[in-house]
Amino acid sequence: MKKLGILFVLSVLFLSACGQSEPPQTKKKAKSGDDLDNYQMIVDSCPEPNYDGDTFDELSEEEQNLYDVEQISDEMKEHHPEMLQVSTLQSKRQEFLNKGISEKGYTLEDLKNIGDMYLVKGTIILQFKEQLNEEEQQVKEAFIKTADELKQKFNENAIHIEEVRLSANELRKQNDALSKIIDGSSIEDKLWGFGTCTSSNQLKIDVTEPLTNEELQHLNENAEVKIAVQVEEPNQLKGYVTEVKEDEMLVDMIWFSNRPEEVKVGDRVNVSYTNVMESLPAQSGAKETEILKDLQPEGADMKTSEVIENAVNQGKEKIQSSSPHPQYLSVKEIDYIKKNDQWNVLFETTAGEEDVDIEVEDE
Repeated sequence: MKKLGILFVLSVLFLSACGQSEPPQTKKKAKSGDDLDNYQMIVDSCPEPNYDGDTFDELSEEEQNLYDVEQISDEMKEHHPEMLQVSTLQSKRQEFLNKGISEKGYTLEDLKNIGDMYLVKGTIILQFKEQLNEEEQQVKEAFIKTADELKQKFNENAIHIEEVRLSANELRKQNDALSKIIDGSSIEDKLWGFGTCTSSNQLKIDVTEPLTNEELQHLNENAEVKIAVQVEEPNQLKGYVTEVKEDEMLVDMIWFSNRPEEVKVGDRVNVSYTNVMESLPAQSGAKETEILKDLQPEGADMKTSEVIENAVNQGKEKIQSSSPHPQYLSVKEIDYIKKNDQWNVLFETTAGEEDVDIEVEDE
C-alpha cells in the first residue's frame, strides 16, 4: 500500500473529497411586522436546556475507566470529538438505564406515557408529569429507582429529573394537530420541518423565511401549546455518497433523509440541510440535493462515481470482517495516478481504526 505522501507526488490529478460538514447556521428569530409578544402561543426559539451535562474530560479518572474508548483512534477523536466526549457516555449510560428498567418490567415506551427523555451532552434527562394515577406512579418509581442506581454507577450528574405538563405521547398528539393546522396553508410553502422542543413541552416549526402577520395569527389562534417559529438558512455540503437505503443517503458521515431516487453510491452531490442530530453517523434531512458533474481525469478510463462505488465495496469488506456491527465509510481523498493507471481512495470509517486506503485499477 503506497503512502499518501508518495501518492500526492505521483498524482496527475488530485480530486479532493469535500471537507467535514459545517455546523448548522445560527438560528434567526422569526419576526414579522409586529413583535411576537402580540402572539401568546408563538415564541422565537426552543428554550435552551437549563442543565449542564457531562463530557468525558470532566469525569474522574475512575469513571473514565468505565467507558470503552480504546477503539477510538486519535484521528477519529480529532474529526469527531463528540464520539469520545458525548457519544461514549450516552451509549453506556442509556444501556445501563434500559437494562435497569427492563429488570423492573418496563421499557422506555412506558416512560412516554408519563413523561419523556432527552440528552444534554452525556447526561440523561428524565421528565415526568406532575399529575399521575396510581399505575403511572409505579412506572415513575421504577424509573426513579433506576436513576438512583445509575448515579451510584457513574456520578450524580449522569442523570437529572425534571417535571413537565405533558407526556411525550400527549405532545406527539399536539404535533399531529400542528400538522393539520399547517396543511393547506401558505405556511406549508415555507416549511422546512416541524417537531417538538425536547427540553420543554413546546412544538417547533422550521421555516425558510419569516412568517407574515396573518400566518403567525393562524398558528396563534389554532395552537393549544406554544410553538417556536425558527428561520433556518440551510447549510451546503459537497461530498460523495457512500451508502444508500430507502430514502436516505450517507455523505461525509451524515445520513440525509429525502434522498432523490436517482442518487446512488458514488455520486458527488451538493446537499442543502439545516439541523443535524449528533450521532455517528450524524443525521439530518436534505432540503435540496444536486448531483454534480461526474469527473474523469485525462487518461483515465473510469469516472469518479465508478471508482467510488468500487472502492466502497472493497472498503466495506475490509472493515466488516473485523467488526460484527455495521460500519460506514466517508471519502477523504481520491487520486488518479496516471503513471500506474490506478486510483487510490482514502476513507475515514466508523470502525474507530485508522483510515482505509483502497486501490482500484483503472479499467
